[in-house]
Amino acid sequence: MSEVAVTRPVGRVELDANDVLKQAWQLYKRLFGRSILLGALVLGSLHFLQAVAAFGRHGVVVSLLAVVFGVGGVSLLQGGLVEVVRGLHLDGSDDASLGEVLARAGGRLGRLIAVSLLTGLGVGFGLLLLVVPGLVLMTRWALAVPVAMLEPGSARGALSRSRELVRGNGWSVFKVLFVVGLLTLLVQIPFGIAAAGSGPFGWWLAVTTASALTAPYAAHALTVVYYELVEPGRPVVLEPGTRWQSIWDEHDDEPADGLSEPARKAWAEHEARFDERERRGG
Repeated sequence: MSEVAVTRPVGRVELDANDVLKQAWQLYKRLFGRSILLGALVLGSLHFLQAVAAFGRHGVVVSLLAVVFGVGGVSLLQGGLVEVVRGLHLDGSDDASLGEVLARAGGRLGRLIAVSLLTGLGVGFGLLLLVVPGLVLMTRWALAVPVAMLEPGSARGALSRSRELVRGNGWSVFKVLFVVGLLTLLVQIPFGIAAAGSGPFGWWLAVTTASALTAPYAAHALTVVYYELVEPGRPVVLEPGTRWQSIWDEHDDEPADGLSEPARKAWAEHEARFDERERRGG
C-alpha cells in the first residue's frame, strides 16, 4: 500500500457532527477485532506497568517506565488506529496485519510523541487557567495525530495544520469530542467500579478492557473528521479493491462504468451529502 499524504488547501466545508459519529461507529464495527486487539496489546502493556508501580514495591523506576511507555505507547496506538482507517480510505483494503500497522506508526513515532506532548502541555495549561482556553486548544488541535500520520511536516506543523482544518467547524469538532468523551466515560464507569478492590490482576483486566473498547472509537471519529474536512464528497471508506482516482473524476457528474452496485450506491450517497453541504455553505 503506497503512502498517501494529503496537503491540499482547505476549502469551506460544513462538518456534520452526527454524520461523523455514525461513520465512526461503522468503522468501529468493521475494524472491531483488529482495533480492540491493537488497543489491548498496547494499553495492556501500559496498564501492567501501572499495576506493578501501584501495587508493588518497585518504586520510582517502574513509575518512570510507566510514564515513558504511556506517552510512547498511546502515541503508537493512536497512529496505528489512524493507519488502519487509511487503508480503507485509500483503496478499501483492510488486510494490513497488526505488525504492519505498528511498523508504519512506529516510523512516525517521534512526531506522534512530540504532538502528544505539545498537545498535552498546551491543553493542560489552558485547563488550569480558565478551562475554556484548554477546551479551545483541545478542539483546534484535535486532528494533530491524523495529520502527523497522514501528512509530512513537523509536530508543530501538525498542530498548525490541525488548527487550519478545524477553522470554521470548531463547534462541530467540539461536539464530536464531547460525545466521544461522554460515551467513553459511560463505558469506563462500570469497569472502574468492578476494578475497585479487585486486586492487581482484576484492576489490570478491568482498565485494559475498558480502554481497549473505547480508544478505537475515539481515534476513528477524529480520523473521519480529518478526511471529511480534507476531502469532502469522497467516501471515507471505499469498496475493497477500488481507488478513488481510478473510479470517479472530481469533474465528472457520473461515476465511471463498471462499478459494483454497492460502489455506485456509496457514490450516490456521498455525492448527495456533498451537494447538501454546498447548499448550506452557500
